[in-house]
Amino acid sequence: MPRYASIFLLLLLRLTALPQPHDRSNPDVLEQFHDDALNITYFYPSRFVPVLSPPGTAFTTDTPQCARTALFANSVTPIDTSSFALSTVDKTCPALLRRGTQLGPFIREEILHQLKQYGEPSITQEPTRYNIDGRPAAITLASVAMPQTSGKVARTTYAAKACALASIPVKARNKDSKPVEPASPVICFDFTTQNNEQLNLMFSFILQFDNDPLTPMFPASVVRRR
Repeated sequence: MPRYASIFLLLLLRLTALPQPHDRSNPDVLEQFHDDALNITYFYPSRFVPVLSPPGTAFTTDTPQCARTALFANSVTPIDTSSFALSTVDKTCPALLRRGTQLGPFIREEILHQLKQYGEPSITQEPTRYNIDGRPAAITLASVAMPQTSGKVARTTYAAKACALASIPVKARNKDSKPVEPASPVICFDFTTQNNEQLNLMFSFILQFDNDPLTPMFPASVVRRR
């Protein structure tokens, strides 16, 4: 999709240009957030404002103490509310970490669980695997029609969930070796919006592992729009 490729190129140019004045009124300026625990830097559109106390049920599993939410942010406009969350699953909960490293089945189960608070969700794109800077990743999309309430028009919530290994996996030396226990934390990105077109904002998210080159969180080719 050339349009998304050109968007990413413009974002890279903006990031590598001379520092710009901090201005949240410009939604195209990128903010950055550094996860000190994993030494990962995330870049996201400044239209999203971090929330100091994120809702406890928004993007968590059945065992919320096992998922560390690094950043939760909202973008609220008169016609739409969008949110994203960055979270990590690590060896604090070995069973959940093993599930998380499966990526595809994990994100499918989790996105349906997370959206059930709004109604009966459905998967609109089955988990699709890809790589982020050499790290296995997967993304899935879902939606849920929220019941109409008194005096309000029924709305649909659209969601995307992507997870990736925080480090490049170590391969077994030979096929007779015992499986290596998952050592890498799993990083996850959750995005919800009430406007299907706002899913395009996902292509603005960029991350950087350690001092590696900047890389898009989602190549445009892995998201199939309808």
